[in-house]
Amino acid sequence: MLMKKRRFPSGVQPRSIIALDRFLPYRAHLLSAKIARPADYVLPDGTTIRARDWRVILQLACRGPLTNRELSRMVGLDAANITRVVQNLGELDLVTTRPSSTDRRKQIISLTAKGAAAHDAIAPDRLKTSEAMLSCLSSKEREQFFMLLDRLEEHLQNEAADEEWDD
Repeated sequence: MLMKKRRFPSGVQPRSIIALDRFLPYRAHLLSAKIARPADYVLPDGTTIRARDWRVILQLACRGPLTNRELSRMVGLDAANITRVVQNLGELDLVTTRPSSTDRRKQIISLTAKGAAAHDAIAPDRLKTSEAMLSCLSSKEREQFFMLLDRLEEHLQNEAADEEWDD
């Protein structure tokens, strides 16, 4: 849907306009917002959790116990937000934490039995949502799509590693 461009007030003339339909960060953000729906989930016991909560639960179910730093990297939230999410999930008895045996400054986050049940309630719907989104692509297109996502992620990871070396 093409939107009519509006006129700027007198004296306002932006330069270097970005074509948003070809600007990856913008498109990825919009797609992410659509993919994350619903933002909240009501668990079978009536507890409501937010998208960032269920993302942590899905990661822990998929990968097993993780540190805050690992979760931060995998979920795409900064350390402070991960700390808040883990604290909230702990209060809901969905995760448990313990100090790392090798580094007491780190904590290991694990699902509880209630957290595993929450995962089992959320996962089928998330999987159905994913399949519905991908249904417009052929199997070859899906393969290419995920290969391109992998390549972009690897490129960004390499850039981040290069930046760390520059510091």
